[in-house]
Amino acid sequence: MLNFEPVTEHISRLELAWRLLPGVRVPVAVWLVRGPEGFTLVDSGLPGSADALLSAVARATQGRGPRRVLLTHGHYDHVGGLEALRQSWNPPVLCHREEVPFVTGERTYRAQPSRSVTFRLGRWVTAPLARGVPVARELEGGEAADGMVVIHLPGHTPGQVGFLHAADRAMICGDAVVNLRARLGPPLAVATPDPEAAWASIHRLADLDFDHLLPSHGPPVLERGQEAVRALLARRRRG
Repeated sequence: MLNFEPVTEHISRLELAWRLLPGVRVPVAVWLVRGPEGFTLVDSGLPGSADALLSAVARATQGRGPRRVLLTHGHYDHVGGLEALRQSWNPPVLCHREEVPFVTGERTYRAQPSRSVTFRLGRWVTAPLARGVPVARELEGGEAADGMVVIHLPGHTPGQVGFLHAADRAMICGDAVVNLRARLGPPLAVATPDPEAAWASIHRLADLDFDHLLPSHGPPVLERGQEAVRALLARRRRG
């Protein structure tokens, strides 16, 4: 039985497994943020994990469900549970304005222009959404969202955002960085059309004030999250 596990005072994490290739499993995190007016879900995991997500959310919220869903971005491993959530609790879905057409299904990530050879060769790895969902409100960088600040972190997708929880000194960063094999790195190149913008977003992360880094792929980096981001940039400078 999968459950949300506390990471900071107000934020809990549910880890789901993404079978990317035969024998290759990548962890996918979904976040539940507790606020004075209820719970906010950040991302919704993979389509095949929807039942496990619903059960975990119901247990964590005593059946009330989330009052809203915030999306870091619209890749299918982050929005796969949205339809099931809508059927159970119908929470409004919010994402950055540049991400809206990808979430609603008006645009596809595969058709994005890119100078990255890796992305162009691997664009078919990015699965399309089976069905788009409506977006209740567009987010902008710098605005408040349920006690957090929206941080625009483009590159991996045009409208990827993170959520800075100042009270918990925690940064939910989506795929701006990944923490796989005990090593922090940039987002996966096969799904990142603008690598330079992605590195600019990592620089933006390094300039923020937080202790705990909460990536979507891989374990949280607690206490030394900002330090880990700066160390990643230092490794890149050294080549």
